[in-house]
Amino acid sequence: MQDDEAIGESAREMFDRQAAIAYAGTHALLRVKYRSVEDFPYYYLYRERAALLAQRVAKRRGSSSPAAVLVREATPATRLIETTLTSRDGLIFGRPDYVDLHAHEIVDYKTGASADDAPAVSPAEKRQLNLYVHLALENGLPVSRGVIVRPGGRRDVTDVTEAQAKAEGRHAREVLEAFNQIAGRPFDTVAQPAAETCQFCPCVPFCESFWRDAASAWLEECGTHIEGRITSITESLIQGNQVLTFELEVSRGTVDSARVFVEQVPESWTTVEGCPRPSIGDVLRIIHGRVTSSGGASVVKIDRTLTSIWTVPARTAPSGGAGTNSD
Repeated sequence: MQDDEAIGESAREMFDRQAAIAYAGTHALLRVKYRSVEDFPYYYLYRERAALLAQRVAKRRGSSSPAAVLVREATPATRLIETTLTSRDGLIFGRPDYVDLHAHEIVDYKTGASADDAPAVSPAEKRQLNLYVHLALENGLPVSRGVIVRPGGRRDVTDVTEAQAKAEGRHAREVLEAFNQIAGRPFDTVAQPAAETCQFCPCVPFCESFWRDAASAWLEECGTHIEGRITSITESLIQGNQVLTFELEVSRGTVDSARVFVEQVPESWTTVEGCPRPSIGDVLRIIHGRVTSSGGASVVKIDRTLTSIWTVPARTAPSGGAGTNSD
């Protein structure tokens, strides 16, 4: 049997090849933001995870006596990695990162750090773990504890009773039933914008209900989203890249300012796939920027991972504007 390092290196090479194939098929704007596949957040983290999993699989399949192989195949797994669990009625499913039946726990790994004053396990994380435990119990897996592992290895543990798990399962089915009742109806008639519900919603760029109701009180929870008309454009060259700074007359969004300067937007972001570069008078929507000041004229910086920039068609903008989406 190959040694661990040789297996790990083979897995890394395979990971690199498959990632390169996937990268080649991504949207052009994504390739503008990330000049190579290795630039993606957490690329090497997932690469090492692939190597570790390959080593574990190789050990399980390593040479041994026929009797030992039969015993191993007949023995239920005590550790499950990224295994999809489906409820008995087939209505809900989840894919916990790691299930350790020896410790009777389900582990979820987080890539983002929590705030210093945040609870050890947030309410949203508690609901997630409760649902995982419900699915595990429905699959005959005896677990009674959920664990959140943060960057740096910190473990936040919460006990989950069978009653809590069942209650979360009932709630998930109620949410699913409510969703099915509105499926197919016009988007704008069912949207119910609020800071909490819109926090991670991918529909924000084109949801008119969001832009109608969004308020500055949503900023902290929902993020920086701005709609405004371009009043000036400043060009500059930074490290060989052409970048633009837009001055916007703000009409709607989550920033309480009449004017906003959106700084250092790579020009290539706005012209990908032949889109015309925004010009003075056009209306832009800046999604998930980073506001650095508030009141008067605010400054918004872009985030390479989260920020997208949209040009609003004239039929959508409250007072005109033309163009096409640039993301």
